[in-house]
Amino acid sequence: MGRRFDWTVEVVEFDPPRRMVSRSVEGKLNFTVTFTLEPAGGGTRVTQRIDAVSGLGGIFGKIADPLVERAQGRTVRAYLETLAEWLAEHLQP
Repeated sequence: MGRRFDWTVEVVEFDPPRRMVSRSVEGKLNFTVTFTLEPAGGGTRVTQRIDAVSGLGGIFGKIADPLVERAQGRTVRAYLETLAEWLAEHLQP
């Protein structure tokens, strides 16, 4: 959404290659991010869950939350596209 945020996170759970949970410890937003990986068809399903406190609450939070969700979705899709390109480039025989 045109804004940049810096934060520091700590990994609070790490169970490779199935799950990783991190939470913010510094920054303007409080959140926990959970990644899970599971077999799906011939590949892997990656699920990302973000639990965040917007701090807005009330009607403002109800309006802002869907906008933040869409922006985060775009960010995650861009990360996955970059990852796919990197893997294709670096893992070719």
